[in-house]
Amino acid sequence: MHWQPVSMTLNWTMILKNTATNGWNLFRLITVSISVAVLIAMVPVDLSSASGVSSMIQFSVRCSVPLLYLAFAASSLVVLFPGSFSRWLLRNRKYLGLAYAAAMAWQLFFILWLLIGHLTYYIEEEYSLSDLSEQVPGYILLLAMTLTSFRYWRSKISARQWRVLHKGGIYFLWGTIWSTYWYELYYYDDIQFIDYLFYWAGIASWGVRVLAWSKKQQLRATA
Repeated sequence: MHWQPVSMTLNWTMILKNTATNGWNLFRLITVSISVAVLIAMVPVDLSSASGVSSMIQFSVRCSVPLLYLAFAASSLVVLFPGSFSRWLLRNRKYLGLAYAAAMAWQLFFILWLLIGHLTYYIEEEYSLSDLSEQVPGYILLLAMTLTSFRYWRSKISARQWRVLHKGGIYFLWGTIWSTYWYELYYYDDIQFIDYLFYWAGIASWGVRVLAWSKKQQLRATA
C-alpha cells in the first residue's frame, strides 16, 4: 500500500526533468498551446465587430497572466519551498517569460486589429490615457527584456544594466497586469470569477516575494 505515493513522486519528478517540459521545448509547448487556444476562441467570435475583437484582446491577456505570475514568483518560491517543482520553475523562468511575451504578442495583434478596423470604437470605448501610459512602456520593456534574454543582445549591456532592466521590468509588468484586475473589481459591474482569481493570484505572487526577502534577511542576520 506504500508504493503508490512513491511511484507518483517519481513520475512527477520524471515529468519535471523530461526534455519536453524544459527549455525551448517548454517554450514551444506553451506557445503552441496558447496559440491553438486563441485560434479556437476566435471561431465563434464575430471579428467584424469591434466588441468581438475587444473580447479577443481580453482573452489573449488572460492566457498570458499565469506565465507572468509564475516567472515573477519563481526565485522566491525556491527560497520558501525548495523542492523539485520550485527548482524546475526557476530553471525555466526564462522560457516562461518568453512564452509570456509570445502570448502578449497576440494581445498586440488584436489591439492593432482594433485600431486599424475600428478606430472610432477604440477612441470612444477602449482608449484611456492612463492605460496608454502603462501599455506603451510595458511593451517597450517587454521587448527589451525579450531581446536581452538572448546572448547577442545581452552582450550589448552591462551585467548591472541587465539586472536593473529585468528586475525593474518584471515588477512593472506585474504592476500593470495586477492593477488591471484591481481596477476591474473596484470600478466595473460585470465582474467574473477569473477577475478575482487573477487579482488574488497577483497578491499571492507579491506576498511570496516579500516573504522570501524577509527569510533572506533573517538568514543574513543569524549568519
